Amino acid sequence: MRRLHRLVVLTVGAVLLAGGLAPGPQVAAQAPRRLVIGIGSIPNTPDPHLDSTANALPAYATMFEKLVASDGKGGFRGVLARSWRLVDPTTWEFTLQSGVRFHNGMTLTPEDVKFTIERILDPATRSPWLGRISAIERVDVTGPQTLRIVTRGPFAPLLQGLTVVDILPAAYFQERGAAGFAAAPVGTGPFVFGEWHRQDRMVVRANAGYWRGRPRLDEIVFRAIPEDSTRVAGLETGELDVGVLVPPEQVDRLKARGLQVGTVDLAQGMVVNLRSNVPGPLQHRKVRQALNYAVDKEAILRSILRGHGRILNGQVVGPDAFGHNPNLAPYAYDVARAKRLLAEAGYGGGFEVTFHGTIGRYTKDKEIEELIIGQLAEVGVRARLEIVEGGVYIQRHIARQLGPLWIWAWQYFPAMDADLPLNFFTCAGVGNFFCSRDFDDLFAQTRREMDPGRRRALLQRLALLVREEAPVIFLVQTPGIYAAQPRVTGFTWRSDYLMDLHRVDLQRR
Repeated sequence: MRRLHRLVVLTVGAVLLAGGLAPGPQVAAQAPRRLVIGIGSIPNTPDPHLDSTANALPAYATMFEKLVASDGKGGFRGVLARSWRLVDPTTWEFTLQSGVRFHNGMTLTPEDVKFTIERILDPATRSPWLGRISAIERVDVTGPQTLRIVTRGPFAPLLQGLTVVDILPAAYFQERGAAGFAAAPVGTGPFVFGEWHRQDRMVVRANAGYWRGRPRLDEIVFRAIPEDSTRVAGLETGELDVGVLVPPEQVDRLKARGLQVGTVDLAQGMVVNLRSNVPGPLQHRKVRQALNYAVDKEAILRSILRGHGRILNGQVVGPDAFGHNPNLAPYAYDVARAKRLLAEAGYGGGFEVTFHGTIGRYTKDKEIEELIIGQLAEVGVRARLEIVEGGVYIQRHIARQLGPLWIWAWQYFPAMDADLPLNFFTCAGVGNFFCSRDFDDLFAQTRREMDPGRRRALLQRLALLVREEAPVIFLVQTPGIYAAQPRVTGFTWRSDYLMDLHRVDLQRR
């Protein structure tokens, strides 16, 4: 019995230390500050280089950090990088923050940055972030706190690309291997890894040694709840402290119950991707344009989203993105024109096609998918809806196993730049579904142009080309509606999909 008692004491002590708490009378008397967040899905893996899903980003951001981040004003701020400068058109020099440690106690070094970037660049990794930094030729460690990133040619959106690169500890990763790292991931963020249960929940705990100060919360639980109604029920019963992707029709109801409710236009353009680089009707531009004319975007915004969000004006980013073209207009809802274009393309009798959709991945996604299918039927296109579970959706996209039609939201956060989604539209893009040499040539010009004004103009020309080629059905800039219990303080959901959880607190009951 004495041995068992000692074991219990040691176990409790270990748990408290892992959670960043010093054992003592005050801690023993108070319950941990645990925040439970209901979200449509959680990361498909704890490895941040393998999942670019929007819903995965808030959880990753609790454990991992980048060199730089967007300042929300079209510029950048340093995170793990203290400063940076452009040495010449192909060489960037970075100086790291000092005193930053990974969760396992190892100090952040330039070798960690070099390893991280090289891992993403390795095609064997199959990272969805590869396209955002693919112009990097090499990384040179130049001092105890400095490194240089060398690109193959002038590469204007380097900082934009680095806003998605979570820095991993080189020695620890090489010791554990990819599978071992995913089982016990280590970063520099304000929270340490706790648990991960596929398609169910991810738990992170406070990092007492965080270099910018310990977070106020002791623990965060991200719960994957695909069904909107279940997230709302969790908020009403108090099972959830925060719920995101709240259905628009529930806003007034939750406010009446005393919950805090907020809305933000997220930096993601919802579309239906059209696989046009394989034989079939979608190879024809007139067919793709016809599908755009066949879908009523106003009905989606007005009837399903109840005015939350914004219609995309024929491009995949909203006006809050660098490179947005203000001179473009949405495709009008014009059934007669859609039928005429289909007939001109030789598909006057319509055709059948598979439409892959999701539930809970985006606000009202299933309702939007069903409305689109009904409207496509009016012009003779018989789309068969097949729902794919959110946890495997990104893998099937990368493996080119979705479609020919599939719902998608192109992210332009966290850098708020049109380059981010458009790199997937190249012939060599990860999970590519569209191929145009004109697009590729113009896209390459945008990446070589170091002058911001000229680069913006090139991106706007690219947006015009995409509108005319119509490789997607343009829908809406998605709304982000969230609700929080009254005792939650400091919570906001930003347009870049992140949540500032380091600053969130809970009032004691």
